[in-house]
Amino acid sequence: MIPIVYGMEKAYSGRITLVHANIHNPETFALQKDLGFTMTPEFFLLDKDGKVLGHWDESASITDLKNGIDDVLASSSKQ
Repeated sequence: MIPIVYGMEKAYSGRITLVHANIHNPETFALQKDLGFTMTPEFFLLDKDGKVLGHWDESASITDLKNGIDDVLASSSKQ
């Protein structure tokens, strides 16, 4: 999944910010707890205020992730 995530980071550069919360990194434990992180990999799509707009587990495909991001970007551009 890491190459996919890095590819998405490049594809959406300037439009979204990806935050990597490695389960073994104590610096991300608070974020993981706040989000209710339960498995790896797990993906959360947050707005600028930290509200969860999307959530996917390890069964998500790259298409699922892209569609979720694209939907949010499209709806935010209409506002």
